Amino acid sequence: MLVAGISAPATAEWLFDADAGVLYDDNLNRAYESADVRADGAVTFGAAGGWYFALSGADGLTLTANARSEIYHRFHGLNLLDLGGTALYRHKFGLGYAAPWILLSASASHDNYRDDIRDSDRVELRAELGKRFTETFDAAFGGRFERRYAKNDAPAVPRISGKVFDLRGRSAYVRAGYAVSDQLLLGAELAVRRGDVVATTRRDFEIFVVSDAIAADPTFGSDFFAYRLRGTTDTAKLTASWALDDRSSLNFAYTDERTDAAGGIIYRSHSANLVYAWRY
Repeated sequence: MLVAGISAPATAEWLFDADAGVLYDDNLNRAYESADVRADGAVTFGAAGGWYFALSGADGLTLTANARSEIYHRFHGLNLLDLGGTALYRHKFGLGYAAPWILLSASASHDNYRDDIRDSDRVELRAELGKRFTETFDAAFGGRFERRYAKNDAPAVPRISGKVFDLRGRSAYVRAGYAVSDQLLLGAELAVRRGDVVATTRRDFEIFVVSDAIAADPTFGSDFFAYRLRGTTDTAKLTASWALDDRSSLNFAYTDERTDAAGGIIYRSHSANLVYAWRY
């Protein structure tokens, strides 16, 4: 219906992207006791296809469908197939590279994990305002609202929900990118998120009393439980992208997260991923 409503002068361009990579996370289960921390690596695959519509000289609409998969080395319950779609609108306030822009996007997806406690549907709304200050430097800030609807309820404690992965959160971020050369692009992003978080640990009274959902999480062991609680997550991310040719690139990202949760519970995680991306 959205496509049918676009006026005749709009021009359309077919888009297709595919990628493959590896990732490593040193605290997959977001545990705060060192004895409970579990690390693992995975191979990742992704693809997205859709259309870009030039609605005017200043407005563009992108509609895409996407698929993503993660296959873990040790913790196979985290193996994931994600199917979804995104609608993204971008408006530029003027002509030339220095004109600011606004971006609005909405996405929805279904997550199918090998361990069905994590199966869920997701919705994310995002707004961003940005500007290119020079031909090599741009920056933007924005906000996100995310909602995750858990598909399974497996309570481990009477009268306490088992929908651990039924989550909501709001976040704000600022990011910047700098083109060192025609081939190398460096980026940085800082973000803060407030909302529901999930930590998986062995039985622990300190986290039990501040949780509002609890379920057994056999992915990490028969004595591990997933706990949902409120928390604030601060994230710092560094990226580098090397253009191999006009259609492909090699992309690296390093992410550092710190979460301060209810009851004085604090945990950190560090992750890195390397991805080869190709665009039609």
